[in-house]
Amino acid sequence: MKPHGERRHDAPLIFETMTIAEVRDKIHRMNEGFQSEVLRCMDENKQEMVFSVREQMYSGVDGRGAYLSPDYSSDPWFTQPRAGFFDEEVGSWVSCFMHPERYIAWKQRITPPLAGERLGLPARPTGVPNLFIVGTFHTSIQARASSNGVQIFTEGWDQGPLVEAKYGSQIFALTEQAVAHFNREFLWRWLYQWRDSL
Repeated sequence: MKPHGERRHDAPLIFETMTIAEVRDKIHRMNEGFQSEVLRCMDENKQEMVFSVREQMYSGVDGRGAYLSPDYSSDPWFTQPRAGFFDEEVGSWVSCFMHPERYIAWKQRITPPLAGERLGLPARPTGVPNLFIVGTFHTSIQARASSNGVQIFTEGWDQGPLVEAKYGSQIFALTEQAVAHFNREFLWRWLYQWRDSL
């Protein structure tokens, strides 16, 4: 038995002081506006999704949570004589033709694997790409509202579409961790405030 006047913790707090008609009307308004409100939240916070996609890439995973492929050891680029990089530390061109391990060692030095702070993703294995050298591709990642949510894409760098073609459009999708982060930090708070405003 609960003492008289004690609040029932299992009662829906938003409906406690409402009549049945008011509850019905509120639920109707929530049902009518729910989808459009979710889309509004996504549009207002779409840059947060971009930040998550960039972190996923830096951690070497796509939106499915799979490692970016091809990895360095299986990338056909290293079978081409022009494969290589300019090493600013030594001031010379380093050929990677048939030697992906040279590129791996260089990338380990200039963009060392790090665990993701936002999503808690583990640091990528050293042989997995992160699509980051000086940040040109990551900076090109943008987002825009669409009829069913948010579209994430590359824009403003002519090589961006080639990177997408090589690694697949899933590099712009959100991982389960990214979706959970967005829901927890943005969507639920938004929906609670919207609900209370009805």
